[in-house]
Amino acid sequence: MKRKTAGKKNGRSVKRACWLPILLLCLGLVFWGAARPAEAALRIGGTLPSTVIPGIEGSAVRIPEVLRGKVAVLHFWQIGCSSCKLEMPAMDRLYKRYRDKGLAVFAVNVGQKKETVKGFAAELGVSYPILIDAEGKNAAVYGITDVPRTYILDRGGIVRYRIFGGAAPETLKRLVLSLL
Repeated sequence: MKRKTAGKKNGRSVKRACWLPILLLCLGLVFWGAARPAEAALRIGGTLPSTVIPGIEGSAVRIPEVLRGKVAVLHFWQIGCSSCKLEMPAMDRLYKRYRDKGLAVFAVNVGQKKETVKGFAAELGVSYPILIDAEGKNAAVYGITDVPRTYILDRGGIVRYRIFGGAAPETLKRLVLSLL
């Protein structure tokens, strides 16, 4: 049985092959894997990638450096998220009660303007730092695709718990206390 050829090149037959789809598949897998390292870093047992996020008052916060040596709650949220509106006061109660024992709480607003967030934060009256990621660049570094999303880290900076969606105040307290 003869194979079809696409012609001759340099005196050799060029065989038709299905190499193009295979090549595209391989390239896709390589790029897909390269586009996901931050998400992999936020798995339980992983560490946070370094980033700098501006605070609501303007000062920049370096993560994970600011969390070292503390049990930390890193909460990604938006105004309009009903779960976030319930969780944030619960996190504030935890923060006020356990900050002297090494608890740090940071809430990162994703995709909203500083002025709007500032008003909302004042309405809630939380005492922990609110960070602003207006363009969502830092959320992308952490693989955040929806809110709320909460990460709880141990004193060594290791992600020990991650919560996709809302969490009951009792659950937050139990997870934090397990690390303090």
